[in-house]
Amino acid sequence: MEPRIQIRPDIYLSPIREGDKAAVAEYLSDRDIHLNTLTIPYPYTEADAELWIRKRLDHTQRVGQDVSFAIRNADDKMIGAVGADNLEPGIDYKGEVGYWLAKPYWGSGIMTEALGAFIEYAFDEFQLEKLVAHVFELNPGSTRVLEKNGFQLEGRLRKHYLKNGEMVDARVYGLLKEDLLNTAKRKGTPF
Repeated sequence: MEPRIQIRPDIYLSPIREGDKAAVAEYLSDRDIHLNTLTIPYPYTEADAELWIRKRLDHTQRVGQDVSFAIRNADDKMIGAVGADNLEPGIDYKGEVGYWLAKPYWGSGIMTEALGAFIEYAFDEFQLEKLVAHVFELNPGSTRVLEKNGFQLEGRLRKHYLKNGEMVDARVYGLLKEDLLNTAKRKGTPF
């Protein structure tokens, strides 16, 4: 049976599937998603979607464990993704998280909850000590998602990425396992 991490009654995480190609192509063709992410091209094609899925499936097969997950709605349709695509479980002590959510779901808190679930899974399953994330400086939504999950600003990267022919600033955020454990203790929640 396919692993499943319930986020809300109508939202859950599960492995990325080959059958997700149409949803990936549909949602990642939105220019606003392209503008707020590091590596999603625009215009986005079905070939891009196929390559995106194949890369994740091949990585899962190679490492023997899912490190990236689809965010799914009650109809089992992929509406986003969260993961640490280049993570090598059992080898790496840190991972870089990445995520996207279909524009119709923005502002609903889904991404914050999905990232929170992934964080707990990653620290538990992969025995990581740290998670990091890079965010464009002009992406306040993503910044809020990270900060609500306990990530701390570790630095500003000036003119660090080339995006649409322009050099753009980014911020790097980090979350230590010990920070998460200390927060959980203060809240009285298990981790």
